[in-house]
Amino acid sequence: MEKLQTRVREYGCLTIKERLLIRFVTSRNVVGKNWRGVLAAKDPFFNTKLGGDYLTSVAQAVSDSSRGNVDRIERVTIALEKIAGIKPVSVV
Repeated sequence: MEKLQTRVREYGCLTIKERLLIRFVTSRNVVGKNWRGVLAAKDPFFNTKLGGDYLTSVAQAVSDSSRGNVDRIERVTIALEKIAGIKPVSVV
């Protein structure tokens, strides 16, 4: 998060990917440590090999923002926000 704060000070804004990752971390914290299991139980897509790959890539993107595809991050974030009871907002 410190990296993101530095970016905001330097450029005045965050990328879509960075904003999605912030939203993901917020919803992940609401759902709890077993967020992957909860998401797989609530959404059948995430209970598949491809869905598991989405979850892994998004989790890796949190620690290294160069990883993870924006579309994958968006799909996981929106699904997790629904479970957390957070009203999703427009990405753009």
